[in-house]
Amino acid sequence: MNRRCLYCRQVFQPNRYHPQQRVCSQPACQSQRRSDYHRQKIAFDPVYQQVCLDSPRKWRKTHPDYWKKYRQDHPRQVERNRRKQRLRNQKRRLSNLANNTLAPSQMPGVESLISPISCKQHPFGVAPAAGL
Repeated sequence: MNRRCLYCRQVFQPNRYHPQQRVCSQPACQSQRRSDYHRQKIAFDPVYQQVCLDSPRKWRKTHPDYWKKYRQDHPRQVERNRRKQRLRNQKRRLSNLANNTLAPSQMPGVESLISPISCKQHPFGVAPAAGL
């Protein structure tokens, strides 16, 4: 009996050992299935959620100099991250100045980072539809 994949909507033959299979074997679909499971498990299982929080903490504790060494070994990545962080910071500052029409002109090159209509100017963060 063939089934339709929940993600790509392609017809597939379920594995004979798992007749309840709902997702095809394509890598993208399997990846989506795993991430959906992980997201749901974190939302509803507090023990699993705590394990997911503790795991990176334990790793960082056992590898305290990892990021310092990484930054020393990858100076181009460090510079790229600094540039991108500066842009994110500028964007965040400008979003707080939504009603200040002079803000984009004071920071050249940042006009493209902000939308012309701020969500702070409209109820519920939705811009009015054209023609209404």
